[in-house]
Amino acid sequence: NVRELRNAIERAVLLADDERLDVRDFNFLTLASEGEGSFQLPSGGIDFRELERSLVIQALERTRGNQTRAAALLGMNRDQMRYRVEKFGLGEIKRRAAM
Repeated sequence: NVRELRNAIERAVLLADDERLDVRDFNFLTLASEGEGSFQLPSGGIDFRELERSLVIQALERTRGNQTRAAALLGMNRDQMRYRVEKFGLGEIKRRAAM
């Protein structure tokens, strides 16, 4: 599907460390195609809110506070990331990561 291809290329460009893309920049596609069996829910469950908060923090730190790139790491758009930064009160982490 052309839309999926365009989205994959845009995501790879946002996350690439170099000016040229190579096959390693598309590793996220193989992870996504593994489907249901790629993550096993622990028998005791998880605290989803805390997991989501932790992933947002890690993405912001990895991208030095760049919300667009952090959102791409998590497979969401910038508005969804901004909502979560506000939801979890992470404005300070975003500013600290940018320094």
